[in-house]
Amino acid sequence: MIAFRHFVFLVILALGHRGLIDPVRAEQTSTPIAAVLPDPAGVAKWDDSNGDSADPFWSDDDNLYHFMCDGRGFGTQQRNLNFNKLSGPDLTNLHGESVNPMDEYGKANATEKDGANWKAVGQECIDGVFYAFVARNYYGKHSKDPLLRQTSFNSSLIKSTDRGQTWTRTARENYEKPMWPGARFGGPAFIHYGRNGGSVARDSADTFVYVVSNNGFWNGGDDLILARIRRADLPKLNAGDWQYFTGGDGLEDSAWSGQIEKASPVLSRPAKLGWSAPVFVPAMNRYLLVSWYITPTLKAWFTPEKVVYDFCEAPHPWGPWSQVGTMDDRFLGGSHMYGPNLCAKYQEPFEGGVKLQLFTSGCPFPDQPGSLYKMWRFPLILRTRPLPAATEVNDSDPSIQFSKQWIVVAQGNSRDLNGDVHYTRSDGATVDYQFTGTGIEVMANKHRDSGEIEVFVDKKSHGIVNLKLENFPRLVQTPVFRVEGLPAGQHAVKIVAKGTGAVAIDGFRVLN
Repeated sequence: MIAFRHFVFLVILALGHRGLIDPVRAEQTSTPIAAVLPDPAGVAKWDDSNGDSADPFWSDDDNLYHFMCDGRGFGTQQRNLNFNKLSGPDLTNLHGESVNPMDEYGKANATEKDGANWKAVGQECIDGVFYAFVARNYYGKHSKDPLLRQTSFNSSLIKSTDRGQTWTRTARENYEKPMWPGARFGGPAFIHYGRNGGSVARDSADTFVYVVSNNGFWNGGDDLILARIRRADLPKLNAGDWQYFTGGDGLEDSAWSGQIEKASPVLSRPAKLGWSAPVFVPAMNRYLLVSWYITPTLKAWFTPEKVVYDFCEAPHPWGPWSQVGTMDDRFLGGSHMYGPNLCAKYQEPFEGGVKLQLFTSGCPFPDQPGSLYKMWRFPLILRTRPLPAATEVNDSDPSIQFSKQWIVVAQGNSRDLNGDVHYTRSDGATVDYQFTGTGIEVMANKHRDSGEIEVFVDKKSHGIVNLKLENFPRLVQTPVFRVEGLPAGQHAVKIVAKGTGAVAIDGFRVLN
């Protein structure tokens, strides 16, 4: 086997000398992301924050930093922009603190003569220097878009060499002489490669910094273009040093132009591409981005009926991009999420995929601990194999056996599956269900008054599941337990309520 591998390498090397195969690129295999499984049951929120559009980046000092918009961040002053730091021993113990209230960019919602205000877009640390794009925005009654989308235009790049204490260029310079006038580069976001900008040879990401931008909308842009700049030139803050992908093989210089008018979209999804930072996944050598939008069309600002996150993956920044998953915010029971960004830190490879973190925000807006107008996150499970098909079984199905301690709660305005749940506060109350398949999900509510359950599959305990969730709206239709890979055939799941906390079972998803 060793001899055969050596022979293959020599063949690749020989063909490379003839210009037929690049030996380096031949070694850069990747594993496509076949599916994305969101885990909203693992949600966590920073109750002491306030604002939105957080895009945490991984600094050279191993901490996360980020801007928040239209709020106070982790500080006390409501501003258009504010800059913050997240530090701690691990993901579950990250503490937020304010670094800079960014006073020169104005108080929250403050406008200039153009009627727009400032927003921070993509952010990153590259070779010890912090960078962020800032742009002018119209929204609400000032929106100039027929779909009532928030428009974003006249972007510029700013930098900090003292970890966010001071920034250049100035707000006045960005207002009077934006680096990218107009909307074509109105929503730029760095592709996150890792700590301090990463050192990824794939796609020449150790030489170039890559940025995607939609056509000038915070929510629901129409397409994405790709830009790059040499890392050595990035600190100059010179728009003339940037190049834009025009088509073909992105590793060839001929695929790039210094004229943004010649840029060719790498992804087109009309009214579905809001601001969002993509991420590189080293364990799979693939890229992931979130294409997010509001549906149906807004009738008033900001009154969405549903917000959707579609997940797209690609082998290169220039694509081809394809959708591999989706989710919407029905699990929030009437509240909403928006503004997703993917984080390069805390990626956890496992056999069959990678777990990473999606950071987001949402509404209602009041500055209270229970509000969603804060920074929060939940895990995404990236899979190398497609998800098994799932059949939903509502809790009212007669094949599900509830002990006598349960009652049916059905409300006309309920967002639970089929508008009802089975509810108990009785310690030891049980649910039994026999199913035919290869796996099972348990759907339940999570809330501040919720208790715990123990889940058994084929008489084997899979441990205690805590349904309690502080300072968050009630989560509905939420998969709180999942097991798959069972032998095809008949199985039994049993749920036992533990203690006197509320337990609301909404049904099952049978996996095949």
